[in-house]
Amino acid sequence: MNQNSARLLATWDIRPLASLMDHVVQTHHVFCRQEVTRLSALLKEVLDKDGWNHPELRRIQALFFKMSKDLSMHLLKEEQTLFPYIARVEEAVAQKSPVSWPPFGTVENPIRMMVFEHDQTDDELKEISKLSNGYMPPADVCVSYAALYDGLRAFEEDMQEHIHFENNLLFPRAIAMEEEACARRKQTGG
Repeated sequence: MNQNSARLLATWDIRPLASLMDHVVQTHHVFCRQEVTRLSALLKEVLDKDGWNHPELRRIQALFFKMSKDLSMHLLKEEQTLFPYIARVEEAVAQKSPVSWPPFGTVENPIRMMVFEHDQTDDELKEISKLSNGYMPPADVCVSYAALYDGLRAFEEDMQEHIHFENNLLFPRAIAMEEEACARRKQTGG
């Protein structure tokens, strides 16, 4: 994590959750979608050229393909369901108005699933790193192979920051905020 990221992380405890979610979507979700497309094409190119001599590439491609499919659904669930709900609760709390409860019961239910999926992605990225010898390309490969490994490393680094933002900053605050809204609702008899 660079110094700008560290400084940015320090400010999220006091900034609105809507701002944090916007940052996650605009920074990490956009990067993820762009890189999945680019790295998938690069993986195919490298596999076609060097796969016969580097069988680990087939396993890397399979892991990356599965992870990419899962991430596509994961990002949609966050953007279309979880994040809008958190934003509505935050707005209701700020306005001291009643919160309309979601069909999933409590924010903890989808968060639990998101954390599980984050762990799964992290495991897949660790396996890719292991298969690629820590993203160190073999000496006998083309420039595209090195570019692939650089891209996979950057993808993993961004994903780690993305997961940290959500698991350690956004999700705990969202849970606490919903609990506060529930407590206020009980006090007012709503």
